[in-house]
Amino acid sequence: MKNGLVRNWMSSPVVTITPETRLGDARKIMNAENIRALPVVKNGKLEGIITRRGLLRTDLSILGEGAWQKLVDIKDVLVGSVMTVNPLTILTNSPLPKAARVMMENKITALPVLDDQKKLVGIITSSDIFRAIIAELPDLKDRILVQDYMSREIVSIDPETSLLEAHRLMGVERIRFLPVLENGKMVGLVTRTDLMSVDPSRFLSKNQQEQSLQILTSPVEKIMVRSIITVPAQSPIVEAARLMFENKIHGLPVVDGEGNLEGVITETDLFRLVVQKFF
Repeated sequence: MKNGLVRNWMSSPVVTITPETRLGDARKIMNAENIRALPVVKNGKLEGIITRRGLLRTDLSILGEGAWQKLVDIKDVLVGSVMTVNPLTILTNSPLPKAARVMMENKITALPVLDDQKKLVGIITSSDIFRAIIAELPDLKDRILVQDYMSREIVSIDPETSLLEAHRLMGVERIRFLPVLENGKMVGLVTRTDLMSVDPSRFLSKNQQEQSLQILTSPVEKIMVRSIITVPAQSPIVEAARLMFENKIHGLPVVDGEGNLEGVITETDLFRLVVQKFF
């Protein structure tokens, strides 16, 4: 890897917030900056990190019984009470494949980058890993195809599967999206972000949980994405990286020449590629 150090691929300067930032404001910053992770800094020291996924899954229950009794509005909760403390980090002079391995093994999509004085100087994300693959992989002599790294073990659902069951499957299988099949054909896609976005339980008091249950027992066809971005199994894997990078997605269904689902390729597979080919 010609430019294989973290410092050459990290995003810098990094957008940060403080523990006193409200969740509503953190969400606005993420939307405005089009980013998925915010390091939390206080007095120049990295205190934690909060991600878009973390914001979506925030539930009043983690704030304790008092939050329910006071009917706390989630958007007014402080980041410090829900952030991931002591997050995993990486040094600027570390090899990029090391960052990919840490992200792969811990199933995370962002690492704050520290200098030798432990000062936050950047962040490395899955998008940065994709950029590195797009730039560096064509220089390899090996022609690597999507089929070489995709998973052929497909966990799928049908349009009538409930949102609650889709939630359960993603948790058990530790996956981030589910192809929706009808009569063997892919008709949609549901992501973990889709499910979290429509789950109202984070914003309801205990007395309103029946309304939440009604929504969660509705079929996935009501929220699934029907315009699906796919990649052929015979495509260069760089094409998968490009599609994930440009569309800011975590994975792609892999199809054959007739559009039949053959497997899936995810950012974890691309992390594995970087570790195996460049370490």
